[in-house]
Amino acid sequence: MKMTLKKLTEMIAEGRGIGVGDKYQPWEQITRRRGSPFSNLNLTPVPHLVRLAHFLSRGEREFGFLLWWLGVEDLREQYPLWPWPHRQPVSQVDPESGGVTTHPGMAEVAGEAGIKLGKYPGLAVPVVLSLDLLATVPPDIGPHRLVGFSCKPKALFHAWAPDDRLRERLELDRRYCVTAEIPHRLIHPEQIPRTLIVQLHWLAPIVPFAAISKLLASHTYQAFLDRIKTSAYALPASNAASEAARRLGLSEQDAQQMLRIAIWYQHVDADPTRPISMTRPLRPGGLAIREQLRTEFFGRSL
Repeated sequence: MKMTLKKLTEMIAEGRGIGVGDKYQPWEQITRRRGSPFSNLNLTPVPHLVRLAHFLSRGEREFGFLLWWLGVEDLREQYPLWPWPHRQPVSQVDPESGGVTTHPGMAEVAGEAGIKLGKYPGLAVPVVLSLDLLATVPPDIGPHRLVGFSCKPKALFHAWAPDDRLRERLELDRRYCVTAEIPHRLIHPEQIPRTLIVQLHWLAPIVPFAAISKLLASHTYQAFLDRIKTSAYALPASNAASEAARRLGLSEQDAQQMLRIAIWYQHVDADPTRPISMTRPLRPGGLAIREQLRTEFFGRSL
């Protein structure tokens, strides 16, 4: 659809690119009219949110699930890099964060970089670019409150010359984040082991944050963990969950769901980079892998 001044005004007025959690609306959204021969568009549920996420490629979706598994507090896809001055992204999640509260906007960032920022055809308005993923990181798992991610296939990235438009776009993403005083990571879907991705989709608790928080804090869930924290490594994991269900008066369905949740949150240490079979004892290693990936994606300096 061709962008018009009326359409652009409506998108801003309806709150595109604003809010957090379930109140966030991605700037770019998947519709029936939108399609691409190069990307696998995904409108999909994700952990902790009621709203559906708009991923413009399979790689974004897969990396999004990985970031949720690593423990992000929120994940905003297609985050707008407004061309005009606006509130710093950090001040949107932490109003008392201090520091510079205004971002000069992508138009100024692009001008300083010597990169031309295009305009919508027929309009005198700069194009609103978007960052693939913006993660809100809890203080206990990373030193930076926000981390920005550009997700591009490795083959596509290496096929382009340094002065091609793709690399200019990535440089604008990076410079926007530097000006916002948040780390920027260029990531490739190929970085994620296929076994890990398949199992994260299988294990992911597609449950609103309030409901999952209530379950995790419940006496029943804690008692379940106490029952399986050793038996799941000695018995087939499914049998350990069934035994806990009998002891605690739980239904078989609830017990098996709690087992998957416990593995997702690593409340029982299980290695998701190797196939997890509920008919066999769990193999530890997931905690170490998760910590390694947290350090890689969240823990480095700006």
